[in-house]
Amino acid sequence: MPAHGPVIGYATNDRSVYVAVMHSAITLAPTVGRLIADELVTGRPAPELQRCRPRTH
Repeated sequence: MPAHGPVIGYATNDRSVYVAVMHSAITLAPTVGRLIADELVTGRPAPELQRCRPRTH
């Protein structure tokens, strides 16, 4: 997980909590929103969001 970047993805191992915390929401919100919606509907992780994933323990 980046130290000061966006955090986007499942926050728990059981996939019961999904978070989307971003620092530049106005400029990225439309694109990230589409990626998140596709992820949640299809169950396929968006490769574009891989670097933003929270660590789950």
